[in-house]
Amino acid sequence: MSEISLTPFTEEQYHAFFRRYVPDPLMTSQPFRYSYEQISASYRYNYGGFQKGYAHYGIFLDGQPVGSFQLKRMDPEKGSCEFGIILQSDGYKNRGIGTEAIRIGLAIARERFGMRTVWGDTMGRNLRMQRVFDKLGFELMETVRDAYGQENGHTEDRLIYRIDLTGTEEKKQ
Repeated sequence: MSEISLTPFTEEQYHAFFRRYVPDPLMTSQPFRYSYEQISASYRYNYGGFQKGYAHYGIFLDGQPVGSFQLKRMDPEKGSCEFGIILQSDGYKNRGIGTEAIRIGLAIARERFGMRTVWGDTMGRNLRMQRVFDKLGFELMETVRDAYGQENGHTEDRLIYRIDLTGTEEKKQ
């Protein structure tokens, strides 16, 4: 079985990830154009201490970078944060990699940062992410109608989920 882990990217790993990055077609039809300078600047921003309340991790499959996971807007007083995740391409989806990465990320949020509540969101048409939220025990808290404008002029709903990390481990399935 393949090993999935979350660890901070080195700059070399960050570049390796983005050299092969293909945007999710659910999110955009625009191709991603790798730029060494832009990715270096992004790395310095994410790892140079410029984002207080953020923690950024690479998702590694058997030691190779295949995704990015972030804990965002961590509020130590409220014990609350949000998370974000991207996988390198569709070839890494439907394999349990993202689900396991989120599971590991939730444990990091709870154990390393003392978070008690984690929020996530997705677009209404992203049924795959909705299934992941359900599988991990997140609860749908709100649907914001027409929250996202699309390139084709249509709008998309935003589904906001929450999981309570206090007292119990997240659901394991």
